[in-house]
Amino acid sequence: MEPGNMPRVIVTICLVTMAVQFAAALPAAETSTPKEAFDLGLPGLGAPELEEMAMGPDGPEWAPLPIMWGHSEMVPLLIGYLHDGDVENRIRAAFLLGQIGHATAREALLGALGDDCRDVRIQAGIALTCLRDERGQKAAEAALIGEPGWIRYYAVLGLSRLDSDSARQTLEQMGPHQPDFIRRTIAAALAEPASVLPLAPGQELVVIEPQQLPWLWDEIVAAYNAETDWWWHAGDYDQCVRCREVMLLMNPAMAETYSDIAWLQWSMGYNTEAIGTYHRGIQRLPESPWAHHYLGFHYYILKKYRQALPYLSKAVELAPNSLSRRVLAHSLERLGDLEGCFAHWQYMYEQAPQDAAVQFNYRRVQRLLDEQ
Repeated sequence: MEPGNMPRVIVTICLVTMAVQFAAALPAAETSTPKEAFDLGLPGLGAPELEEMAMGPDGPEWAPLPIMWGHSEMVPLLIGYLHDGDVENRIRAAFLLGQIGHATAREALLGALGDDCRDVRIQAGIALTCLRDERGQKAAEAALIGEPGWIRYYAVLGLSRLDSDSARQTLEQMGPHQPDFIRRTIAAALAEPASVLPLAPGQELVVIEPQQLPWLWDEIVAAYNAETDWWWHAGDYDQCVRCREVMLLMNPAMAETYSDIAWLQWSMGYNTEAIGTYHRGIQRLPESPWAHHYLGFHYYILKKYRQALPYLSKAVELAPNSLSRRVLAHSLERLGDLEGCFAHWQYMYEQAPQDAAVQFNYRRVQRLLDEQ
């Protein structure tokens, strides 16, 4: 097995197991509107158009798949949210308008360059450069200093689409000072600039009401999940991280997405960044047992059992019957705390005496205590 595949195997096993174990402990998900009731035609997993996008003559190998390009039916609602939405929705709207590439958004994006929120200004500038409007260049250049890697990536995309002498000079000057992924992206962009794609044929107008906004974000999350899968099979994990960061922009309440990003970062040798991503999930979702479990389990896999304890303990506090209790019990045993370990196996045995794994560990640790 290739080293890069190991994290995916581990994550898959863990997620399947946790999905079963957490099912009784977590509240049921809200029922969403059936897909056929709100389907904008964005690509899903395995959609043949993903390959067509990747192999198209206007798509260099380093550029994102143009999954949003030409979806003009979203533009009126997004312009409205760019004007009047809360901060999160203004950021989303600015980002998406740049990826959709419809000229009618230009004036709204220019107005957003004066937004009170820097993140909105940055995304508006990047969006304008993606539409080949040089008035967004300064904001796009600012994104290359201090912003997360995925945002820098889209700034490179926009500056590359401008393909002007000043934009190229910026990329040449700033390239050597960027993280590895962005440095490689800049080098590729300078060698093969990203052209502006021809607009897709006009989409049938879909009237998107404000109350449908969560479903719109869900549609976009699913599309970027499909793009993630394409890049996974292409073997580019940095691109997978970038796609999943966009998913979090659309829906920051998905604990498993923070975990996916962190595992990918760790697999590429960026453990410090991975720990930071796990903490981002906890900060955003302090009441989610999943968010705490993922970091605790990460420390457990690294055999840093003491660091795992507070996160696994919090997960157990939030979801008493979760898988976290088993991992917590194993961590305590490896730290020499057999009594604490046994207390957890005893609790689990009382809750599920027919569980073979619980029976085995309950009796095994009880014997170890008797032998002391």
